[in-house]
Amino acid sequence: MKKDKSPVIIYGGSFDPPHKGHLALAAAALRQFRPSVIYFVPGFKTPFKDLYPVPFRDRSAMLRAALAEAGLSGRKEIKISSFEAGLKRVVYTWETVAHFRRLHPGAPLFFLMGSDCLAGFRNWRRSGWILKKAGLLAGLRPGYSLKAAPGVPFIALAGRFPRAASSAIRAELFLGEKPAQVGRGALEQAGKRSLYLSRERALLKGLVTPARFSHSVETARLALLLAPGLGLPPQQAALAALLHDCARDLPLSSMARLARGPREALLGETAVKAPVLLHAWAGAALARARFGVTDPGVLEAVALHATGAPGMGALARLVYLCDLACFGRGFPEAGEVRRLAFKDFSAAFRAANYVKLVYAFSGDSWVHPLSVSLWNSLQETKRG
Repeated sequence: MKKDKSPVIIYGGSFDPPHKGHLALAAAALRQFRPSVIYFVPGFKTPFKDLYPVPFRDRSAMLRAALAEAGLSGRKEIKISSFEAGLKRVVYTWETVAHFRRLHPGAPLFFLMGSDCLAGFRNWRRSGWILKKAGLLAGLRPGYSLKAAPGVPFIALAGRFPRAASSAIRAELFLGEKPAQVGRGALEQAGKRSLYLSRERALLKGLVTPARFSHSVETARLALLLAPGLGLPPQQAALAALLHDCARDLPLSSMARLARGPREALLGETAVKAPVLLHAWAGAALARARFGVTDPGVLEAVALHATGAPGMGALARLVYLCDLACFGRGFPEAGEVRRLAFKDFSAAFRAANYVKLVYAFSGDSWVHPLSVSLWNSLQETKRG
């Protein structure tokens, strides 16, 4: 083991994706502390979030591209560590600090973070032990003060660092947008590796009209805004919303051939009285066969987005509502349901069901029994 008196800096995080905030913080630490090494340590899964990041090899590729674009690649001080990802489990910071303490027994050891992490540091597993083994380096991020809880010493990096919320960046990527906080190199790697639903969006474009694709993206946009409040994983919500109309532009004969559903005993009647509704069940079959979806929640959301059904799950309720209330819908009720959804999702879901029923009845259309059953179940729940 090499005993080195130069500082060693650990920079942990998901790096999903690596963004300019990460790079700015690392660059400042390099300038101000001149460490012998700064380790980027992409985690397998963070203990504070219900998030499984993209595979380590893909995040490493994006990180290498981001470092190259920032002029930081090729420097002997920069290393990407597979320590946490290689354990294939949640790894706590104290374990990572212990690992690098063993590698550098005589070196001053520091853990690098943004100021958004300081306030909650005392909640970290064995936080006191960490402070005995390593110092904390923190950089100021917009919206957060550079203050720690009492008894948590740290060194503040000079400067102010970009606002860059990884969850918001991923949401943009799920929609096919190019976040300003992510460099071109990392974006290119994400595209080459079909990350952040890029494969699914490309397949969907080949199945639906441009207008339908735009509607699907807007449905996903609203779903991503509402999903956190419902405790739903954003990527799951985005995928279900993107695929909900994947069979909508198929010929009716193809819809009828694909449509299957253990909860639907009325496919024959549906095919006669409202054949367009078959696209929902056909879409679930297509999502499984063409897109490789196996998540039962996503498949249920696609299958039930048009009619709804009693007892549908949280993800299915989300997509049902977002399909009706997404940005770009031209009828006034869409905006009213959308605004209500941010205040009271359950009330907004009932309103969405009501709007769909009213439109069906007013147009002398056949009203699907599942939609009526959903309405009745919601009224019973409301009374109860």
